[in-house]
Amino acid sequence: MLSALAVMSGSADAAPADGVYRATAQGMGGPLEVTVRVESGRMVGVEVDASRETPGYGLEAGPEVAKRIAAAQSTEVDGVSGATVTSRAVKAAAEAAMREAGLLEAKAARTVRPGEYRGRARGGKSDVEALVRVSADGSIEVLDVKTDDTPYLSDTAVREVVRAVTTQKSLSVDAVTGATLTSRGVAGAIADALDRAGVDLAAWRRVPPALEKTRGAEVDADVVVVGGGAAGMLAALSAKTDGSLRPDKANNLKVVLLETKGYLGGDLTVCGGYVASYSGTPLNDRTGHSIDGKTVVEATLAMKSPEVAKMLNQDLAARVVDASGPAMAILMQEGWRVMPEDATRGAVLSPWGKDGFLHYTVARTSDPATGYRSGDAGYDTTSGSPAMASTLADIVRRAGVDVRLETSATDVTATKDKVEAVEVSDAKQVYRINAKAVVLATGYSGLDPDSIKRFYPSLEGVIRTGGAGVTSFAPKWVADHGGEIALNPASSTMLGYDAVLGIDGPESALYLTMAAPWVNVRGERFMSEAGNPYRYGVGEPGAKGVRSMWIEPGKGRSIGEVLKQPGKRAWMIFDANSPANAQKAHLAAAGLCVEADTLAELARRAGLPEDTFVKTIERYNTDAAAGGDTVFGAPASGMTPVLKAPFIAVRVSAVNTIANAAVHVADDFTVLMGPEGPNARRIEGLFGAGGAIGNAITNSGLGAHNATAIGSGALAGAEAAKYAERN
Repeated sequence: MLSALAVMSGSADAAPADGVYRATAQGMGGPLEVTVRVESGRMVGVEVDASRETPGYGLEAGPEVAKRIAAAQSTEVDGVSGATVTSRAVKAAAEAAMREAGLLEAKAARTVRPGEYRGRARGGKSDVEALVRVSADGSIEVLDVKTDDTPYLSDTAVREVVRAVTTQKSLSVDAVTGATLTSRGVAGAIADALDRAGVDLAAWRRVPPALEKTRGAEVDADVVVVGGGAAGMLAALSAKTDGSLRPDKANNLKVVLLETKGYLGGDLTVCGGYVASYSGTPLNDRTGHSIDGKTVVEATLAMKSPEVAKMLNQDLAARVVDASGPAMAILMQEGWRVMPEDATRGAVLSPWGKDGFLHYTVARTSDPATGYRSGDAGYDTTSGSPAMASTLADIVRRAGVDVRLETSATDVTATKDKVEAVEVSDAKQVYRINAKAVVLATGYSGLDPDSIKRFYPSLEGVIRTGGAGVTSFAPKWVADHGGEIALNPASSTMLGYDAVLGIDGPESALYLTMAAPWVNVRGERFMSEAGNPYRYGVGEPGAKGVRSMWIEPGKGRSIGEVLKQPGKRAWMIFDANSPANAQKAHLAAAGLCVEADTLAELARRAGLPEDTFVKTIERYNTDAAAGGDTVFGAPASGMTPVLKAPFIAVRVSAVNTIANAAVHVADDFTVLMGPEGPNARRIEGLFGAGGAIGNAITNSGLGAHNATAIGSGALAGAEAAKYAERN
């Protein structure tokens, strides 16, 4: 996936020519460029521009790999754990530049062997396998691609990457936003097949020239919805159906739905299949339990911070909750894949309840292929989520909404505090959509570098999971136009792995239930590892086959302690006797696990200071044998010595699912340029919904964010339609 440009030419048949040589390769976030400097026939410097790579991973890994290459005078160096794609890209680009400089021998010519070949590469959560037919002239046809990555998301990645590779005749094509790892896996599997066929990959790995976007014709619309998650889909559907949510009752309004990703669904696609059902649905009939919006608001105020209490419009928040149930009931009738048997008795910690909990009904939608429901055997971010997202998207399309994927709003224009248009950018062009009404449903704020700098400096280094492509459009727009945002200091930051695994699946048992030494990047322990962090699960079926959630408050391994560590991450250390080895291969494939026969070698592979790390583990083992931790006071029963090789280190990080920089809205969901009040400045025709609005959302418990997205989207979309019809 690379191309090379020599600033000064070199040749493998002559001594390496002094000069500067550059090559590009496809990283995680797009093309990255490596610069190799040669003096006196020797490589004296390797630099990389990894500015598009993921902060906390590829952004830092790129320069580290470049440094290792320069020190070794070779690309045969270890990559950085957790940044596999970036590491490979740096090495590939450096190799191309070194070969161009004459530092490496030219590769021998290859002979293409026509036929059908299977290639394999790592995707997001599984391997991707591609069957490719190769002709004698090197042309290709991709016959089949198989992957166990998340359904619906991976379908889009497979389709779009195969199309791009075959039409652009390049493996270095753009990834589908929101499905980057699957996209890279598809391209990698095709590359592996071509390599097996004897195809010279140099030409196929060229990075296509950047497409210069043209200015497209203006588009006229009545309502434009920015963001295609649950709130955005409901807003578009509601606007198109005058609030009925019935596709067969569509009106004549031109409703456009813009989504940055290659699919609709947003966080709904990876939410574990959870959606709260407070009242008014078949789910509530099954559990026999309903609560109203006022109750949810009271319980939320009892458990949240004073800042939330000050910010929340209690009446509006209650309306959102009360609107969610009837909307869900209609969607279920229209084919949304949420069924009565998904009903579970949910619970969330709240001083409001006499027993310390708020009890409510929540759907745990099942995986259509396996029947598995998240929570049956650990948290799983997909479960029935892709089916929920895809069936909701089908309803939206049936209503006649103009859906535009991989299309981003770059600005909303308003004159004299009245909305006029949305500036839009897609892969080929930029254009303007003139709109009577606009709904901002851009989700919870992102953890992109700009959002962190502006809203959450304390969360620098925290990994956003489940929110690919989210960049805080709504609060940034308000702030950029002189407004005041709703900033909730609380956020859903917890222990997890990375942006892909997040807090997912059975591997979460390693940090939830297994006592083991944890070390920071300095190779030092920093807390008692005894006890467990906050945990929840689902009990056995009761009446009507309904299960109930259980919650265990945290008593150890605090996310707060991890947040204090450099990089906001740590390594869990296990030996050959640990049940953690059952997840070893899976975590290693994700770049999160390293293995070694000695503690010293383990430290080197994890990038930890060798001496400090070895002494830390040796002292831990000594204390465990002597009856207790002399550093942090953990009892021997809460310690697991690391004695038998091979040893493994698994990286755990602080991950975030919801960050709460948002905008204020009025009772009719019109965006305000500051807190509510008699002098609040309204932007007429501009509405907000879902996680983008801060003063009307109560997120208390699993699935609550989806319920409030549905309720607020339905209400905001109806208001936008009425406004458009009046104007």
